[in-house]
Amino acid sequence: MLFSNWMLPKRYSLIVADRSTGVIRRFTLAVRPTVVVMLAVLALPVGWTVQTRRAATARIDHLQLQNATLEVENAGYRTASADLSAGISGLQLAMMELRDHSIVDPRVRRAMGRLPDNARDDTAQALRSVALSSPTETFNLLRDLLNMLDGQLSMASAGVDHQQAFAAATPINLPSDGRVTGRYGYRPDPFTGERSFHPAVDISTGVGQPVFATADGTVDSAAASGAFGNLIEITHGFGLVTRYGHLSQFAAKAGDVVSRGEVIGYAGATGRATGIHVHYEVWVNGTPINPLQLGSEPRSQAAN
Repeated sequence: MLFSNWMLPKRYSLIVADRSTGVIRRFTLAVRPTVVVMLAVLALPVGWTVQTRRAATARIDHLQLQNATLEVENAGYRTASADLSAGISGLQLAMMELRDHSIVDPRVRRAMGRLPDNARDDTAQALRSVALSSPTETFNLLRDLLNMLDGQLSMASAGVDHQQAFAAATPINLPSDGRVTGRYGYRPDPFTGERSFHPAVDISTGVGQPVFATADGTVDSAAASGAFGNLIEITHGFGLVTRYGHLSQFAAKAGDVVSRGEVIGYAGATGRATGIHVHYEVWVNGTPINPLQLGSEPRSQAAN
């Protein structure tokens, strides 16, 4: 009986009295359902936080793997280029040493040519013919060949560097986690209903979700921009520009050099927006293109 006196009642009643009218209202709350609802409400932000951290960890691991792969490839290119360059330098040095050894005093060469031939000794005749021949043409040919190889190696090395720079500057994937809800092209304006051109894709996501740069580049501007709200524009070189609109906050400023996968801001609904999303544009030489044609999947996915 003593234990039962300390047990919580199954229901609570709340009485609210209006002094002016004398009306009394009674509200009865069941303890167990109320506790369950409160726990569920508290569990939502906790679960969201855990899931966000897991997603962030997975993204970091993926980016680290990509960076490691690129570093290995670049190291391989540089090693191969260095080996070829060293080989060419070695051949050039050997050719110079051989040319130096081929120099014979003119008087001795004239004397060598005046020696009588021994027509019956074919071996001696062949050796004398080789010894008296001038290797100048051979050396010139080898020198031209090595110069050509050196030039081709320099061109190949420059080509690899440009290819790597172009690859780093090419926007890929979406800038934020979420689903593409606004497509590129003509569509009804969400505010006026009139047909208008939408030069971007809209990624619906949660408020404050990180927004990532989709390629290496330099932040050209990070400021409020009318209907686009807080807008970041990044110049990537090769005529490529990306824009990220409706941000709640900036994580980069004009002049910053950013890398693909680096956080540049956070999703929001600033400017002319109907909900939390990221407005994402890709421009090539002053003309907008559909970002999804660069490989981004039009479905829910993790950025980067």
